[in-house]
Amino acid sequence: MAGRDNVETLVVLQPILVDTASPDQVGMLVMANGLLVAVLVRLDAPEHARCGSWFLEVGLGRLAGARAPTFDTLEDATRWMRQHLKR
Repeated sequence: MAGRDNVETLVVLQPILVDTASPDQVGMLVMANGLLVAVLVRLDAPEHARCGSWFLEVGLGRLAGARAPTFDTLEDATRWMRQHLKR
């Protein structure tokens, strides 16, 4: 499809609690163009070196099995996901 690279993926975050069996329960469902593509979890347990950062708990579809870094902000996470969803 011509010009597809010029269209930015619409990424929407929806807050949700995630049962991780740890203190890390604050999460975000990540939807891209209406499809659920990931679940992010904020690292809140004191043993985390980067407490308050965001972790890709699960990726779906094109993000399944992706090796993602730990993200300082949700903006960093959505930027990374947009780049990887284009592939």
